[in-house]
Amino acid sequence: MLLRLLVVLAPAYILSQFLRNSVAVLAPNLSQDLGIGSAGLGTLTGAFFLSFAFMQLPVGMALDRFGPRRVMASLLAVVGAGCVVFAFADSAPVLLLGRILMGMGCAPLLMGAMVVFARAFAPERFASLTAMHLAIGNTGILLATSPLAMMVDLIDWRGTFFGAGLLAGLFAVLMVVTLPEQIRGKPLSSGRSEGITQSLMGVGRVIADRRLWPLMPMLFTGYGSVAAMTALWGGPYLADIYGLNPIDRGNVLLLMAVGSILGPICYAPLDRRFNTRKWVVVPGCALVMGIFGLLAIWGRPPFWLLPILLFLISAGNGYFSVSMAHARSLYPDHALGRGMTVSNMLVMGGVGLLQPMSGLVAGLFTDGATGAMGEPSYRAVFAFLGVSLGLSLAFYLKAPDCPPYKKSPSDKIKGL
Repeated sequence: MLLRLLVVLAPAYILSQFLRNSVAVLAPNLSQDLGIGSAGLGTLTGAFFLSFAFMQLPVGMALDRFGPRRVMASLLAVVGAGCVVFAFADSAPVLLLGRILMGMGCAPLLMGAMVVFARAFAPERFASLTAMHLAIGNTGILLATSPLAMMVDLIDWRGTFFGAGLLAGLFAVLMVVTLPEQIRGKPLSSGRSEGITQSLMGVGRVIADRRLWPLMPMLFTGYGSVAAMTALWGGPYLADIYGLNPIDRGNVLLLMAVGSILGPICYAPLDRRFNTRKWVVVPGCALVMGIFGLLAIWGRPPFWLLPILLFLISAGNGYFSVSMAHARSLYPDHALGRGMTVSNMLVMGGVGLLQPMSGLVAGLFTDGATGAMGEPSYRAVFAFLGVSLGLSLAFYLKAPDCPPYKKSPSDKIKGL
């Protein structure tokens, strides 16, 4: 059953990760063909995340009411439409519309799978199943590097995105045909017919529960801090400080992408092995925080050491799946969709805000005459990311642990 579910769910999430990370490779082509400047490229990247975040609350309510199959299949069709619009775009506004549709359509593709895992399997398996799904899905990050560049050379970026749109449609059909409404007699929807007002009140109760508050900063910064490194600062840092050419930079960043796949796999069994979630997250976060601190202090470590440090940042961030499981353990079954999408809103908010915030920090230390970023700018960025994780860790230490094998009804958020 698990293999069958992964065959259905994982390809859609791989596509989501591919689309999310594709603009960096396409940037030269979009600039040449449509005259998109750096600000426009930033807008295209941000539009995906903003539309993705905007959809989280309605997606959460829909997942609870209608179940993952109908919600994910419907929005995969929106992904397909967005890819086709992007492929035929003749101006920046049309490109932007395509990216917005992609972000909206990808909104349920991780959370929907997590709702399936939460409702179909024992709670103690949630972290390992989520980690496995993240590891498989993160191959989409790999596909958005050299393979995407090769596809663009072969069939142009328009043909590549038209093909991605066809794949999204195929995955939607696959979802409808093969993903069941219930597994082993357990429905994948809540079975409750709630109005919009009731659903929104349920979301409010999730956010208002004080036991969740110490986890919120960790969800906000845990993934976003590392995403700032992989998606924004990694390439410029390697170019400005080490003088690497595009191929060599790509090889180092590819190593970080491999780390993002291996990390969740390594963390997957730890919460059950040690019967704790909190004390799996704490050392994982401390590791990543420590490496950011080391980079902030050192500035330019020996090049032989740098790929190891960057790999450890990416792989060490695998604790993210366990922090999501920690949050999930506080949500009652009938509100899983809303609860998980609240978590994902925090995660995507961190991705969307930490990058421009770190850019402001870097700007304080750039050369005023040329605008060039030197070692002080990058050290400031690393310090900012490390301090952000440190503050989140301080709050997280106040959170109650929710061991996989020692949950009681009192651990659940009340009143939902």
